[in-house]
Amino acid sequence: MIDALDGVLNFPLTLFGYLLLLESLVTLWVANSGMGAQKTLRYVKGTLFLLIAILVITQHQASNMALAMLFGIAFTIGGSLQITSALVVRFPRWRTAMLGGLVQIVLAIFFFQPYPTHYKGTVPYCLALGLIFGGWNMIWLALRSRMLPQQASADVLVERNSGDDRPFDAGLHDGAADLQSRLRPASSDTTEATETTRATVAAPLTVHVWTPTGSAKGPARRQPVIDRYIAAVDLNGVISTGHAALEIQPDLYISLYPAEEIDRSPDQFARLLRATAENDVKGRYLTDYASEAAAWCESTEKIVFRDYRRASLDRFWQHYRRTEIYNLTHRNCSSTVANALEAALEGVMGGRDRHWFNAVRMMFTPEIWV
Repeated sequence: MIDALDGVLNFPLTLFGYLLLLESLVTLWVANSGMGAQKTLRYVKGTLFLLIAILVITQHQASNMALAMLFGIAFTIGGSLQITSALVVRFPRWRTAMLGGLVQIVLAIFFFQPYPTHYKGTVPYCLALGLIFGGWNMIWLALRSRMLPQQASADVLVERNSGDDRPFDAGLHDGAADLQSRLRPASSDTTEATETTRATVAAPLTVHVWTPTGSAKGPARRQPVIDRYIAAVDLNGVISTGHAALEIQPDLYISLYPAEEIDRSPDQFARLLRATAENDVKGRYLTDYASEAAAWCESTEKIVFRDYRRASLDRFWQHYRRTEIYNLTHRNCSSTVANALEAALEGVMGGRDRHWFNAVRMMFTPEIWV
């Protein structure tokens, strides 16, 4: 950071540019081997890195300015979206998220104006920011990990947190009797994981996704990105938010719905987006996929996981289903499935082959860095 701000650059920009160029070419070379969104993601990442590498290697004043504008626009868009979502949805810790968005806006302003580096310090400045925030995140993660009891798992954490503004691990300590009774020795945990892996060969875990456009009652108006991930509006003005469910045949199905249909007309929808208690309504859990699909429609997408921990998932589900509350943006079908996956997939990677090469291979997967 100091090197980027003192007016004299010692950072090897050209070398960095060639490394970035190599990275982009490798990503583009393997992009076609991906499937679906994975392929698109790799092409976008490779093209973006190729553009940045060319701008860095040319080392022209116009190149530095173009990079500054590029990063400034990215930070402006990211910060604006984060602030808007925090103000509209009011999810847990929304004030912290809004502060983070304001920091991004300040950084964008710093990129746009030429003082004090006259744009030539853009690349070292960006790398410094990446190292600073990366280091801070690592410290934050380490401190949170130190607060956790030994052998605590994701379903334990979900059970002991009510979704308010406390840290995710608030209230956890080694002396909690109810928590200690649920923690398992490492040896039994390994045995459980092995038994679960064997069982999942015959019973895969399937996540069913009904996209907003795929589940709309009528033809949907085209709204890129929004109609895929947030909500679709049909020609009659009816809003569809889609749905998600989790299934393990023949005895487990996780699908949360409001007990009574929520009014999703455009004039009421903005009010319902707030993840606050006044928008909590009574919920209901559906029993199986076949009856849900028959009453509505087949799921748009199906994602299958063959390695998971059934015992952890069952513990999560036994606790979670006791509360029959639905909230459109805080405790909905998708967040329910996400929490269930958190419990089911924790510690699964490398379960059958705990070799260090698995970790190395993961670190070189482009998706992990996006």
